[in-house]
Amino acid sequence: MRLGIFALLMITLFTNGCATTKPHEPATSIGPFNTFTGRLIVIEPARRWQVIIDWNGTPIEGTVRLTHAASNRIVQVAWDPEVMQIRDNADRSQQWINVSKEALSENGIILPPQQLAQILSGSMPVELVEKRSGEWEGRIDGSFIRIKWLDEQQRLELIDMTHGRTAILIIQP
Repeated sequence: MRLGIFALLMITLFTNGCATTKPHEPATSIGPFNTFTGRLIVIEPARRWQVIIDWNGTPIEGTVRLTHAASNRIVQVAWDPEVMQIRDNADRSQQWINVSKEALSENGIILPPQQLAQILSGSMPVELVEKRSGEWEGRIDGSFIRIKWLDEQQRLELIDMTHGRTAILIIQP
């Protein structure tokens, strides 16, 4: 009798130890990440570039500093509900200049900072629909956008399918 109970206990322990577990599901929301440092990699058909990103923003207002280590170029973008502004250390005046979404887009920025801040705050724009856990798709400003969030890596992939551009944001702890 004792041998039977012992054998049953061993079989139970063995099968529990060998049981497969469900793989970790990606998060269905992002953030909130209102302040962080990380890396931003932009891949376009004709060029690619990588910068260090210092982010401090919400959908209402904020600033982002992009530092290109190889050239020592620093670009800052600031926004509020009324205006987006940019300044660049390549410009000796260091003056803030108003900038449009279109001008940012020409430099490989897929989403304006207000929309990116909305996503990083944990609220997806209504234009984007969740297709799978951690993946959203939709049309924003005429572009078909796909967003993928890899929670364990704290990695956000923004893909502009219309223009063949990808931006990868890696948030560092």
